[in-house]
Amino acid sequence: MKELDINSIKKGKSKNIKIGELSQDVINLLNLDLKPQNINIWSTRIEEHCEKHKNEYSSPTAYNQAIKSIPLIIQQPDFIGLHSKNGNIQYIKKLDDISLVGIQIIKGNGNLLFRTIFPITEAKLNYSLKIGKFIPYEKNK
Repeated sequence: MKELDINSIKKGKSKNIKIGELSQDVINLLNLDLKPQNINIWSTRIEEHCEKHKNEYSSPTAYNQAIKSIPLIIQQPDFIGLHSKNGNIQYIKKLDDISLVGIQIIKGNGNLLFRTIFPITEAKLNYSLKIGKFIPYEKNK
């Protein structure tokens, strides 16, 4: 999957853009009652839900790398998990910073929508692994 061109996404009207796919591997590992399907982003999401986390990244370059890498994070995460309160699917990948992508499962129809991306610390990653909130992801061959 190619990098996201955030400038073209942000300029568009609010529309769904495919950024990845929920795989059967992730469904099985997280015991989800879903079928493999597209993961979409609304063009307004970058400004509404991502830019507020921009200053949490170690640098503007790290933030830009994370945003452009959203499809890669979904396709080849290092870890996956489910948010305990809202049920969002979480994809985690170590880039310049450790980035977490949240994918919302829309109630009623089960469609998948990009929610947010933000950095997490190594300590949070390690703790989440220790308590089983995140699990290592090794794509089945």
